[in-house]
Amino acid sequence: DGNSESIKEKVRALLNRANHPNTPQPEAETAIELAFRLMQKHGLSESEIGGVKDGSSAEIVVKRVAVRGKYRVQRQNLLYVIARHHSCVGYRDDDDGDACVVVLYGRESDIFAAETIFATADLLGTRLLPRGDRSARTAWWQGFRRGIDESLGKAHKEFVVDSPGAGLVLADRVERATSYLRAHGPRL
Repeated sequence: DGNSESIKEKVRALLNRANHPNTPQPEAETAIELAFRLMQKHGLSESEIGGVKDGSSAEIVVKRVAVRGKYRVQRQNLLYVIARHHSCVGYRDDDDGDACVVVLYGRESDIFAAETIFATADLLGTRLLPRGDRSARTAWWQGFRRGIDESLGKAHKEFVVDSPGAGLVLADRVERATSYLRAHGPRL
C-alpha cells in the first residue's frame, strides 16, 4: 500500500542522509535514530527496504556476521549493542582470521535492521574517527558505542511509550530469540 511505501522511502532517505559524507554528525545521528524507530515500528525486512515484498517471518533465524578491518573489536561491540536494541541476542564466536564474528539470533527483519543501522553507524564512526594513537582511538570507539547505545535506548523507550502494546511484543521477540539460542546454540 501507499503508506508502507512512504515509510520505506523515508527509511531509505534517512539512511542515505546518515551515510552522506557531508552530513554533519548531529544530523547523521538523528537520521540513524529516526531510521531505527521506523524500522523497529514497522518491522521492515531487507527485501522491503530494497523494494521487494516478501512478508517477513516471525521465525527465529541465526546469522554469523563478520566485522573486518581496523578497530574490529570495538566495531563488533557496536554491532552487538545495536542488535540488542533490535530484539536480537547473540555472542562473539571464535575469530575468523582477520574478522571478529558475532552470531545473532532473532527475526530476519530484526537482524536486517540491526545490520543496516550498524552499517550506517559504522560508516559515521569511521568518518568521525579523530586522529591520535591507537589507545585514544579505541577509547573514542568506546564512547561512540555508548552514545549510540544511549540514543537507541532513548528511541526504544519513546517507541514503547508511544505505541501501546509494543513493549510486550518486543519483550516477546527477545524472549523467543533467547529461548532459541539456549535450545540450539552452544553452551555459553
